[in-house]
Amino acid sequence: MGSDIEKLTKLHLQAFGLSDYMIRQIFKDLDAKSRSTGLNEYAAPDVKVAVEKRLENPRIQSKTREMLQRVLFWLNGESNVIPVDFLQGLSPEKKIEVLRARVQELESQEQILNEDTAKLLARAKQMAASR
Repeated sequence: MGSDIEKLTKLHLQAFGLSDYMIRQIFKDLDAKSRSTGLNEYAAPDVKVAVEKRLENPRIQSKTREMLQRVLFWLNGESNVIPVDFLQGLSPEKKIEVLRARVQELESQEQILNEDTAKLLARAKQMAASR
């Protein structure tokens, strides 16, 4: 399994939008490995098998099926994010130069935003004082 999670609680599955009923169905045949903050913790590989078993049921609604597939996707450690190193072909010195220029650019943008925010706050104070 690719995910770093070893134990799961019902809160993990609720985060994916699963109903309490569906969560009970997933956990009903599993043995809790431990308790944490009042919640039963279940072994992630066991939960993965239980989710796969639920997905085999052809009567599962499509919306629920999508949620279960997302849980399974997460448990497998898969992601739709592809890491890309845009500075891959550059020498270390050139990487430092590019990153330093980017930091300076962001700092100047931050300064402009801070000035704009200060102006807006001053105007808001004036408006509040005039009332």
